[in-house]
Amino acid sequence: FFFRISMLLSAALLLLLSASGGDEVDGSARPSDIEATCSTSTSPLASISGPPALASPCIRMPTGQAGATSEHALILGASPGTTGTMSLYFALKALDLSVVHYSRMYNASDGVESTSYTLTPPGGPVELLRPLFKETHPAPPLDRDAVRRSDLTYLKATDAIIDTPTMEIFFELLEAFPNARVIITARDPQAWAASRRKRHPTDQAPLLHLLGLDVPMAALTETQAATAFALWHRVVLGSIPKERLLLLDLFSMSSDELWARLCDFVDKPLPPLGPDGKPPPFPHLQYGKDIGI
Repeated sequence: FFFRISMLLSAALLLLLSASGGDEVDGSARPSDIEATCSTSTSPLASISGPPALASPCIRMPTGQAGATSEHALILGASPGTTGTMSLYFALKALDLSVVHYSRMYNASDGVESTSYTLTPPGGPVELLRPLFKETHPAPPLDRDAVRRSDLTYLKATDAIIDTPTMEIFFELLEAFPNARVIITARDPQAWAASRRKRHPTDQAPLLHLLGLDVPMAALTETQAATAFALWHRVVLGSIPKERLLLLDLFSMSSDELWARLCDFVDKPLPPLGPDGKPPPFPHLQYGKDIGI
């Protein structure tokens, strides 16, 4: 236990000290209008992109003593945004699963979909997630005191939660839902860092929240951000049994492979086949198209 924790601390400290900080944070920055396409730039760590990664050395973060728990096999998207999380949302919706993606929510039981971008003022988390955030607007930060006070099992009202705040409270959610299934949406770390820093400079960087540090993306260099992203996926890989873990790469896997992997994981049939005998194209929705910017 202590060896694993020291590994994480050392990695995080090296990340912070490895280079000078990033740009000054622009508090008025708007969300991304696109999710940039994958780049071929070299990763500072091996890219998490296929089954061999599951067998490679990983940092494991043990959970603490759980409070209230639910047997509900909640699906958690462990990766931060800019990895195809909005596309995954629409894929899960197409499979008739209830799913939440920060600002958008679909209820499969009644077919009703809602988004916070129809509110005045627009944006922020959907109603189900609002108890976990502060009341500022339009981009309220996570309220960690509220998270600690909350009985997170109330989230059993949905089948899946992806994007913010699943990364930030990943281990709290694992404690509340010990049967949770986890999806990693992988991407080349360097490409992810370049896009995320540019389009979401005020969003929280991966990994460092485990040390109690709320570090915005713009405070890290591109290399630091890429390293944090890759290390975070190593933490997740080392914390979930293989049978409850799915790895998808929406930037490199074919549509047929994405559907096959996802449907098998969530135990749903493939979407209706087209005249060519294949399922429809896997969603590749750009974030800006969803919020109208």
